[in-house]
Amino acid sequence: MTAKIFIAAAGLLVSTSAWAQAEPTPEDLACQLSGKCLEAEASPAEEVAPADKPVSRVSATRGFKISRKTESPVTTQRQGATATRKAPGAAQPRAAYQAGKNKAAATTAGKPKFVAANAKPMPLGRADLRVTFVTGSAELTEAGQREAQRFAAALGSPLLAGMRFTIEGHTDAVGSREANLELSRRRAQAVVDYLVGKGVDRSRFDIVGHGFDRPLDGVSPRAAINRRVEVVRNK
Repeated sequence: MTAKIFIAAAGLLVSTSAWAQAEPTPEDLACQLSGKCLEAEASPAEEVAPADKPVSRVSATRGFKISRKTESPVTTQRQGATATRKAPGAAQPRAAYQAGKNKAAATTAGKPKFVAANAKPMPLGRADLRVTFVTGSAELTEAGQREAQRFAAALGSPLLAGMRFTIEGHTDAVGSREANLELSRRRAQAVVDYLVGKGVDRSRFDIVGHGFDRPLDGVSPRAAINRRVEVVRNK
């Protein structure tokens, strides 16, 4: 019995950790809203040294450099013919590396990293703030406040300097249109009020409530995931 409890607790810890890692950071928000982070996620090129010169590497434990020589092409004899092959670990030619890097850039550039609540990519300049509210009200939950705080931190990024945003409130289609329009606007207003309380300039925001007029694509208007607050960069 004790073993089962331990296994269940371990599984919960792993799933909680995975969810935490999936949460967007303030830097993610700044990149998504600014659209200025489209560089390929390729590792920087290693310095390629001539085969007859030593290459320095840094010791992981001591911090000093160790010189080693790159291996030269190895010549082998096969049935009287001479064949040349590359030694294991031989450096990739610079031109070939650059071609691969350019291809990686073309593949990854422009792909939005944010997704809507229904797991569909969101365009750059828009993000779901993931804030939550007490049922039927515009009061932010504790979790909702933490998410709003991420956005407040993102607004301090140089990437978003001087930019203005529209905070959009959305609801599901349960209830009357008038009531949902009012609730969606009050929720958008509550997010702005929270941000202002954290020192953000109120003049950076416009506020709009869409009620249930703009459900997520491919989702029933009555689905709960339509209850959301999104931020949109003003043109």
